[in-house]
Amino acid sequence: MDKNFAIVHETDERMFYLKSMLKGVVFKVPTHVYAPNVLIEASTLSAVEDGAQVFCGRVAKDAEMLANSRDITLFSYNQCERFQAVNSRLTAEGTLHIIIERSKRSIADCYVFILGFGRTGAAVANILGKLDVALDVASTSSVRPAHAFAKRVLAMKNFDFSPYDVVINTVPSPVISDKELLSMKEDCVYIDLASKSAINLDYARYLSIDADIYPALPAKTCPYSAAKAMLEYIEEVKK
Repeated sequence: MDKNFAIVHETDERMFYLKSMLKGVVFKVPTHVYAPNVLIEASTLSAVEDGAQVFCGRVAKDAEMLANSRDITLFSYNQCERFQAVNSRLTAEGTLHIIIERSKRSIADCYVFILGFGRTGAAVANILGKLDVALDVASTSSVRPAHAFAKRVLAMKNFDFSPYDVVINTVPSPVISDKELLSMKEDCVYIDLASKSAINLDYARYLSIDADIYPALPAKTCPYSAAKAMLEYIEEVKK
């Protein structure tokens, strides 16, 4: 009987490491592994066998329906609290790397503004707080926990970016207007960690702001550790 080895769909360096980590591991059923940031659609499952298991992040509704009809089991990293916590920490570490690399200031001299205080925003605030970096947080919820890290906790509106050297967004929504963007300093570093940018990136670059979006940041800044986090989840739930 043929052995079932994982088919790792390599879309970034993280998946290269994961493929190496899974080498020789035998599964009870055909197994496909996708990166957490890859959206699984019905067309994606055309290459997947009936009765297989799929490790993934985001899943479209049509893919869920098709998987159910073909007895394909979908395991989502997003349903694992431990994976989410580790991934947020790795994202925070990657954010620190970008600040050090892109800012003209020492990390100690930066005044940072974090938009959103969910899992990722909190992880970024935590790592910067350990370095005694001055920071403010904008949040619609989680206001009380944010006070543990921030000098000020502000509303998610009427932004004035003029005091800040680094702005970090974790909110997947266009919450910043072009008018508000004008208050950002030219040497400000804007880091977007959300799946959708909160600003008009083209306009920000026109204003000479160092602005970019960084999806799947752990895959770029710490691919080995990102792969290890995925491996631990796979080993926990695999068939």
